[in-house]
Amino acid sequence: MTPNYDEIMSWKPDALTFVANGLFALKASLDLEAPKAGNPVLNLTRTEWTGQARGPADDRAESITRWLRNMADEYGDLAHAVNTGAADIAGAITELRNATTVAGDEGYLLDRASHEYSVHFSSDRAPAGAEFNATTLAEVQGKLKSLGETVDRAVTETGSAVSSAVGELYALTPASLGVDSGLVSNQSEAFRTVYGRDPDSLNDWRIAAALDPHSYNPKNKGVPPVISVIKIKPVPGQGVVATGLFIPTERVIAGADLMGSELKRNLGDDRGFDSNFAPEDNRVSYFIDYESGVVVARQNPSVDERGHVKTGTPMVRACQLPDGTVAINYEGADPLALSGTDKAGWSVRGQTIVTPGPDGARVSGERTNFPSVETYQYMPDGRTRALLREDSGDHTEFGPMRDLPFQHSYGQYSTDLSRFPKDPDSVAYGPPPHPIEGMTEFGGVSNPPTIKGVG
Repeated sequence: MTPNYDEIMSWKPDALTFVANGLFALKASLDLEAPKAGNPVLNLTRTEWTGQARGPADDRAESITRWLRNMADEYGDLAHAVNTGAADIAGAITELRNATTVAGDEGYLLDRASHEYSVHFSSDRAPAGAEFNATTLAEVQGKLKSLGETVDRAVTETGSAVSSAVGELYALTPASLGVDSGLVSNQSEAFRTVYGRDPDSLNDWRIAAALDPHSYNPKNKGVPPVISVIKIKPVPGQGVVATGLFIPTERVIAGADLMGSELKRNLGDDRGFDSNFAPEDNRVSYFIDYESGVVVARQNPSVDERGHVKTGTPMVRACQLPDGTVAINYEGADPLALSGTDKAGWSVRGQTIVTPGPDGARVSGERTNFPSVETYQYMPDGRTRALLREDSGDHTEFGPMRDLPFQHSYGQYSTDLSRFPKDPDSVAYGPPPHPIEGMTEFGGVSNPPTIKGVG
C-alpha cells in the first residue's frame, strides 16, 4: 500500500544525513588509527624482542591493521548508502510536494489522507474561468500517486542498501584477520543450500548462523547440531521471528546414575536474556524468515559434566493459516537422559503461534515451565521487537526435575489456538502440545518440505 501524502510529509530524511556524517567521521577515525594499531609490537626492534613468538606477533599486528582498514571501508560504504538514500528520499518528497502545490493552484486538490491519491476539483481554488476536466483530474491523480510510489520506492531501496552494508559489517569476523575459523564460509554455504544465494543482509546472516551445521563452543567438542527446515508462505514486512529456549544456569540435574547414588548433571547455557542470542547458545531454537518463507529449527548438543556429548533429534511440526499465522509444535528430548524419561514428562515441549500484524507480530503458546524462553522480531528496517521473555524460575539445578512435568500458556493462546482446526484423532485439547490438524513435519536442509496450509 502506497503511503499517503501526510504520512510521507512526516518523514524526516534530513535525520539520515546526520547519521551519515557520523559514520563518515567514524570511517575517518578508523583510517587514522589503523596504522597505529600494531605499533606497540612493530616498534620493538629485533634485539628488543627475540624468539619464535616475534614473527606471529608481527603478523597479528599487521592483521589488526588490515582488519581496521576493512572496517573503515565497510563503514564508508554504509555511510554512502545512508547519505545517498537521504538525498534520494528528500528529492522525491520535494517533487511530490511541488506537484501537489501546482495541481492545487489549478483547482485540483489532493486528499492528503488517501492512499489512492484521490483528487477533487475546487472552483474556488481554480484560476478564473477554469472548468472541471475529467481527463486532467485523472492525469493529476496518476502523477501524484506515481510520485508517492517513487518516494516509497526510494525508502525501500535505501533500506535494502543499508541492510546490505550492515550485512557486510556483520560478516567481517576474525576470518578477515587471516584467522581461518571457517565460520563465515560455513554459514554462507549453509545459507546457499537452502536459499540458492549468498546472505546479503543482517537477517540473512541470522538465518545463516541458525543453518550452520557446525558447533564452535568448545564444550560441544565439535559434535554437530540437528537442523531441520520447512518452507512457508512469505509475509513481506515481518522480517525474522526468532525463539530461543535456553538453560540459564551453568548446570542442571538430568537424572540419577543407576550405577550409583550420584545425580547426573548436564551443562546449561549459563546466560541471561539476549536480543541478539547466537543459535548455539540454546537448547532448542527456531527462526521464522517471513521475508523468504523459510523456518529453521535447531537442537544443539547436550553435554554432561563428565564430558559426554550427544545431540538429540527433536520432533518439530508446523502449519500456517492463510493470513500468515504460523503454529510450531516442538519436542526436544535430552539425548543423555535415561531411557523412558520423555514418557515421564522429561522433555522440553510446547507450541508457539506467531501472528503477523500491521505493526509487527505477536506471539502466544503453551510450553513446559522449563527452560527459559525468549522471542524477538527483527524487522526489515533494523528494529528489534521483544515479543516474549519468560524466565525458568529460581535458577537452581533442580529446574528440570521440578518444572519439566508442568506447563502453562502465555499470550492470547486460547483465542489463537481456536483459529486452527483440531486434530480429529484427539478427543479434546489435552496436555500440551495441543494437537492441530494438518501439521507438516520439518525436513532436511537439502530438500525441505513445504508447509500445508490449514484453515
